[in-house]
Amino acid sequence: MIRKKILKNIEDSYVTEEELLEKLDITHEKLKDHILNLKDVGYDILYDLDKGYKLKDVPDILDAYEVARGLKTEMMGNSIHFYDTLESTNDTAKKFVEDGAKEGSVIIAGSQTAGRTRKYDDWVSPEGGIYMTLILRPKVALQEASKLTIVTGVAIAKTLHDKFGINAGIKWPNDILIGDKKISGILTEAVTNYETNELEAVLVGIGIDANIKEEDIPDDLKEVATTIKKEIDKRINRADILRTFLGVFEELYKEFNKGNFKYIIAEWRRLSSTTGNRVKVYKNGKVTYGDAVGITNKGLLIVEDDDGKLIKISSGVVEII
Repeated sequence: MIRKKILKNIEDSYVTEEELLEKLDITHEKLKDHILNLKDVGYDILYDLDKGYKLKDVPDILDAYEVARGLKTEMMGNSIHFYDTLESTNDTAKKFVEDGAKEGSVIIAGSQTAGRTRKYDDWVSPEGGIYMTLILRPKVALQEASKLTIVTGVAIAKTLHDKFGINAGIKWPNDILIGDKKISGILTEAVTNYETNELEAVLVGIGIDANIKEEDIPDDLKEVATTIKKEIDKRINRADILRTFLGVFEELYKEFNKGNFKYIIAEWRRLSSTTGNRVKVYKNGKVTYGDAVGITNKGLLIVEDDDGKLIKISSGVVEII
């Protein structure tokens, strides 16, 4: 695609019009038309009579090309598929797995009409968010797949906190918070072989409330959910966030595959918004109150109940009080 080639040529330094015409093998009029079209969708392109064209800034576009541009991973994002709207990126990713999609493939949607949470509630997914599913094929036992929720939570928090200076933390097991409000959730699903019940793939579904308009958040969620844009008082470039996340996730996934889960747990502890807080745990119809005192090296939440008993939580819904 000519426009992508134009952007690739001018993203690092000025390129003269003559050089562009030669590289792209198009006419002067065609080049002008493409430049104008790129500007119309938000690309900030500088022009100097002597030096030519240079890309100054990019719009908040979350298409496959914009995510791949500048991506420096070995595996994550090696195949990127963008859709304006999907029912669910996880459901679409399942079809890709059936067709043999390779590890590191990413499914992205501009919005979702039937996104899900871990409790299978509806996940509000209007335009302006980041909705994606990462296809993984780890060589681990089925019962180890749930640890990838911890890996993903650490990757999101590290991306926002360490790389972008956003004060984000992890609420066990699958939420990312700014302050006491949720800005991201994770839904990890295993795909197994029907005959052998062996693990074929893991789908890591991620939703990040990035630049969503405040009026698009339902009233009943405004007390518990927020957006990055609202919290930092400016829009973020979603493609930049996603590119950075894929790089951070790849590093952590390598450690996971090497069996170095303790390193990931150490990072979880550093980025935790859970530890030290009073919590309410819902599991199997039972409610437990206590203090979150830590997490085990296997990723289980440790809660000290009101009788002083230490309880290890492997699954359930945790509410920070």
